[in-house]
Amino acid sequence: MVDKDKISAVYGYLTQEFGPCVISDSFDQGRNAHVFTIESGNSRSSAVVNRDFLERNTAETIPVILRKFLLAEHLRECNFPIVVTPVGLSD
Repeated sequence: MVDKDKISAVYGYLTQEFGPCVISDSFDQGRNAHVFTIESGNSRSSAVVNRDFLERNTAETIPVILRKFLLAEHLRECNFPIVVTPVGLSD
């Protein structure tokens, strides 16, 4: 099981980037990833955060890396789930 502080770090990043919104998450066994769904007004985005990404990084560095990957920008622009891996983003 992934450290809850790391999940909280992703929540913190998303909350900071998207402001008032509804964020939910669930573990997707098939993808071996946590899926974060961000709902704000009429928009809905999903970030599929690979378990390897969460395990290889600390709770403190996760928001920094997500900013570096420009996750929020991609979530705002795309109508499909964005996958976060240890080496970057994919669809």
